[in-house]
Amino acid sequence: MTAQKKPVILLIHGAWHIPLHYRYLIDGIQRRGYTVLAPSLVTTGYDDSIIDKTHLDAASQIREFLLPYVEQGRKVVVIGHSYGGLVAHQAVVGLTLEQRLAQGLTGGVTSIVFIAALTKPEHSRLKPGQLYAYGWTDHKKWEMSHEIAKAHLYQDVEQQRVEEALCKLVFQSAITYIPDALNEAAEVQVAKTYVVCKKDKIVLPENQYQRAKEAGARVVELECGHSPFLLEKETAALVDIVIQAAVA
Repeated sequence: MTAQKKPVILLIHGAWHIPLHYRYLIDGIQRRGYTVLAPSLVTTGYDDSIIDKTHLDAASQIREFLLPYVEQGRKVVVIGHSYGGLVAHQAVVGLTLEQRLAQGLTGGVTSIVFIAALTKPEHSRLKPGQLYAYGWTDHKKWEMSHEIAKAHLYQDVEQQRVEEALCKLVFQSAITYIPDALNEAAEVQVAKTYVVCKKDKIVLPENQYQRAKEAGARVVELECGHSPFLLEKETAALVDIVIQAAVA
């Protein structure tokens, strides 16, 4: 199968992160002959353009980004890590292959792979004092502290990759998780895989299992923390999971 005929892989990154954090995963998928798209979300970045942006803005951004590809008749597999999972299932409503075929159109989203993912804007229910643990710095932007990141995001990652990841962390809009989601993950009629990271300290494993159940997703387990894309063995496993979703 040529690259043009293979599904496009769209990666939606997590909060405080940029696509470059996922370079090992992206490289692994590309080596299997797939086109990978990884836009930077409008809720995440270095400058003040992220202020007042919510997950709904990010979902709209991804929808606009996807449209040219599905209108070319391309199939798409979406990967959502952490916060990216919340954006993923909202962005693809109306763009699934099933919905487009019903309109006599070709192309569309065929699958979502959630990785230690949020599926509801639960942080919007936390108070500012509680949000400090996630990097609350002021009323407009959050900054993830390196200490918290090392202890909770990268606790099982080798030191060199930790340092590489820390220097790339960016700000997150303080209203990222407001308001509530427009739709539930279960409402999106595509194949879903949820990768549970069993040693996660940010999105607790019991919550991941619950989100997977609510979404109607197949569960795959990894024995790692929140950032499997920075671990060699786990990255290889993620590549296989994504390819399996693409060929199903």
